[in-house]
Amino acid sequence: MSDAIAAWRQSADCFDAVYAQVGDDDWAKASGTGEWTVQDLADHVLFWQASIGGIFGASVAPEDGWPAIKQALSGALDVPSVLEGMIEGGPMNGMPKHAALGLGVTDVLLHSWDLGQAIGVDVTFPDAAIVAVRMGLSQMPEEMLRSPTMFASEIPVPEEASDQEKLLGFAGRQP
Repeated sequence: MSDAIAAWRQSADCFDAVYAQVGDDDWAKASGTGEWTVQDLADHVLFWQASIGGIFGASVAPEDGWPAIKQALSGALDVPSVLEGMIEGGPMNGMPKHAALGLGVTDVLLHSWDLGQAIGVDVTFPDAAIVAVRMGLSQMPEEMLRSPTMFASEIPVPEEASDQEKLLGFAGRQP
């Protein structure tokens, strides 16, 4: 299994643990990500994870819910050659499939933390996922990384900060 697939599975498990703790009264809370509510944040993650799943042959839609999306995408990632080649069609046309999975890892991992912050749950990222996301983000052009639809400016953290805190600061979040 590739490191990217392992990182996605670990990140999805992280999101799963937080998502399972969202209570009925939490959905309307502010998420801390712009003007989004917790529901908006969850809908965003479900949309993008289902979309990425479609790239790899998972037949799943956002309205199927997180458990179905996670299961379908995880199953699609069991195919040995799934990360080979380029995406054909859609908004990610021409992107290497492995890069799309990298975006999926980043999205589900960082939004695990966002969701946890919104509902008052501590989130600890898996070490391998931290490494994968940091490596992927560091390869993005600055103008893309810091665009309005991606990440805010980096937030400085102390040198002795944990790897998770350093990643969060890099991604424009206050650890």
